[in-house]
Amino acid sequence: MSAVAEVVGGAGHAGLPATVPSEPRPMGVGAERQVAIRSLAEQLACEANAVLADRGERIELEDRPGDGVLVFTLRYRSRQAEVSTRFADGVAYGRLRGVAAGAQDEQPRELAGPEALEDLILRLLAGPDDAPAAGGS
Repeated sequence: MSAVAEVVGGAGHAGLPATVPSEPRPMGVGAERQVAIRSLAEQLACEANAVLADRGERIELEDRPGDGVLVFTLRYRSRQAEVSTRFADGVAYGRLRGVAAGAQDEQPRELAGPEALEDLILRLLAGPDDAPAAGGS
């Protein structure tokens, strides 16, 4: 991930990841999408951590499953991004919260797809450190 080296070295730029308004989808589709995004997040975090190791830093990945929700959080320094899928009434809703989500209007947003994860990680690395933390459930 040469983009990671560029961003942490100050030479790269990190925009917001592509997002879309969160829309209901069948539960199976929502679960499959969350698992695919989570799997890729682990791979990309490991690749980024290989670059960050020289700096004594790392991205942490934490799973926080709960009742009716699958959640994982990516953390770097004081920043975090939370990717979740909630299941209720036979449908699933995705959501992105935290530093990488940008300004949220009343409509919850989710990653446009797994391809947006690299931008999410780069945004997490780029800062700023004083960004608000991801909210709870």
